[in-house]
Amino acid sequence: MGTGRLEGVWAAPLRQEGTAVSTADADCLMCHSNHNFIGVFADGEQISLYVDNDIYAQSVHGPAGLECVACHTDISEYPHHVEQITCLTCHETEEGDGEMGGEYASLEVALPYNDRREMTLAINDACRSCHEEEFDMAVDSAHVKAQMSGNREAPLCVDCHGSHDITQPDVPRAKISHTCATCHRAVYSTYRSSVHGSALEIESNPDVPTCVDCHGVHSVQGPRNATFHNDSIAICGKCHADKALMEKYDISTDVFDTYLNDFHGRTVNLFRRQNSGIASNKAVCFDCHGIHNIRAPDDPLSTVYPDNLQHTCQQCHQDATIRFPQAWLSHFVPTWEQTPVLYLVNVIYKILIPLTIGGFVAYIGLDASKRWREKREIVRQAIAEAEEEYDDFDFE
Repeated sequence: MGTGRLEGVWAAPLRQEGTAVSTADADCLMCHSNHNFIGVFADGEQISLYVDNDIYAQSVHGPAGLECVACHTDISEYPHHVEQITCLTCHETEEGDGEMGGEYASLEVALPYNDRREMTLAINDACRSCHEEEFDMAVDSAHVKAQMSGNREAPLCVDCHGSHDITQPDVPRAKISHTCATCHRAVYSTYRSSVHGSALEIESNPDVPTCVDCHGVHSVQGPRNATFHNDSIAICGKCHADKALMEKYDISTDVFDTYLNDFHGRTVNLFRRQNSGIASNKAVCFDCHGIHNIRAPDDPLSTVYPDNLQHTCQQCHQDATIRFPQAWLSHFVPTWEQTPVLYLVNVIYKILIPLTIGGFVAYIGLDASKRWREKREIVRQAIAEAEEEYDDFDFE
């Protein structure tokens, strides 16, 4: 088994058009199509080195024509990595009358990695050769920061996307939350029972947010990010300020508009627009409605259900009494039918404020006009007196 045939594929690491398996991949599958091909790490853990070519052919990389060496770029010859594999490991005699393919003899090889995670970390950078943009987006993400801090288990490309079986990450759309659930199981369990998660899991609703809609895809951000608290109102507003989308579910966009007009919303939005990196201590959407456990307001388990609202308010207003929530209009715009006094006050203010300001402007205008006319009259009189003295002056 020389190395010449494998070296020849480097110039064109794509499957030959019209063929299921390229010559280079056929070389790889001579060993990796064996179900009994086992790799052993230095710590004694074993891993199957079997590759199902049919599964790979259905992945996103298979139809694109990527050969094995397109990702496994450190493979320059075979047998590779380990010296104990020889031709006779698979072939019974030097004449080559051994049976290849199928369920041939079990084969174990020592891998040049201490454990499974070390191998994953080593292979992960191969994704960068094609997906440089995604790598750049992830530089400041929560996952990469965790990895750089020494957490070897922080998610890598293959942890989310898979390896030989990579498929579209959002087909079906619920696959997104299932992927995140691999690490965030408790969060997923809460999310799937929420108004958003249940609509996604049960109805496959395309409008509800998944994990990546709130946290980002490769640029994953979380509550530890200084601006996440302030920016969260824009995340919620992306849907709840969309009139066409909210009309589908009979939800008023006043929910978002009234928040931005109250004390909480104005303060948070001011901090967000300043982009100072300082989080406001005022309530944002998820402080009242929950984070992953958001439920409909009429759900008894909702944090904004009338019976639960006092406790929700007490997270910030510790001395809030049972009457405290009653002083808040929720997200409703005052109307004559529901809150006639407040509605009347608002109407009066809408009339009184323009009249007051308009009166001040008119007063200032009239006063300025009078002062200008007075000054003009003084100047006119001064000129007239000067001219009169000039006429009376005896030049002789």
